[in-house]
Amino acid sequence: MDFVILDLEWNGAYSRRLKKFMNEIIEFGAVRVDDRLRIKDTFEALIHPQVGKKISGKIKLLTSITNEDLEGGLQFMQAVGQFCKWAEGSVIMTWGTSDILALIENCRYFCGSGRIPFLSRYVDLQAYCEHLLCADNTKQQMGLSTAAGLLQIDDSGFDHHRALGDSLLTLRCFQKLYSSEKLEPFIQNAESDEFYRKMEFKTTTICDLNDPLVSKQDLSFHCIQCGHLAHRCGKWHLKNKSFHAAFYCRHCGYKFLGRVQFKLKYEGLKVKKTVQPYIEETAECKNQKSPPAKIEAKSSRNM
Repeated sequence: MDFVILDLEWNGAYSRRLKKFMNEIIEFGAVRVDDRLRIKDTFEALIHPQVGKKISGKIKLLTSITNEDLEGGLQFMQAVGQFCKWAEGSVIMTWGTSDILALIENCRYFCGSGRIPFLSRYVDLQAYCEHLLCADNTKQQMGLSTAAGLLQIDDSGFDHHRALGDSLLTLRCFQKLYSSEKLEPFIQNAESDEFYRKMEFKTTTICDLNDPLVSKQDLSFHCIQCGHLAHRCGKWHLKNKSFHAAFYCRHCGYKFLGRVQFKLKYEGLKVKKTVQPYIEETAECKNQKSPPAKIEAKSSRNM
């Protein structure tokens, strides 16, 4: 089984047809490896823009790609056709899903279908590497350069923000962490409708406590000292898309700050609770005492 690590560069372009901006792909870059991650071939293609007449100054500065470079580029569907033949039968991998979303957008615009013709099996290498590198399971998105640093990979020799250079750096990270058994659960069937629904689903943060998805149980906290249900002695406040309130345990006298965040993902509601030390006294709790708090706890619930 071969793997193809794909990276794309794109330019923000305004479409008069769509009456909005889109991410128009301007470069394909990929590396194909065998099941022992030995390089078999590479793929590079510049794409002649059809929506945006000129690439933005920001993209030009970031990638060093000029309008003159793109004049002799392929049409988008020509590049897709060539890539289909080159990558045939491989598992397609990208660092994060943004490249897949850009492909869906461009395929929908140029050929009328949001299906990616060369995609049958897919792996999000960012999610795979985060799973192996983040022991605390924080699930915070990790950039490619950050992952390379954690893996002690010198990335100075790679052509950053160019499609082939980034795909080769992604390969180095993959080589450091490769395990066929650990990779298997990350290989997705990309030919199903569910794959595309999941890929295009936009995670949202719920900032209304009256939302029907928010239950009373989600807003309750137990004391991390004795385990008893704590009493909320302050109002809920919204800050940085998280709710926080002061809590007091009537059983042992412990006082703390409870934080909760609600994220609606494709799989359902994700509830993240955090207990933090209580520092400032509020009017609601000024007559209630508690020992110094230095313990932090986290919990989550999936629906």
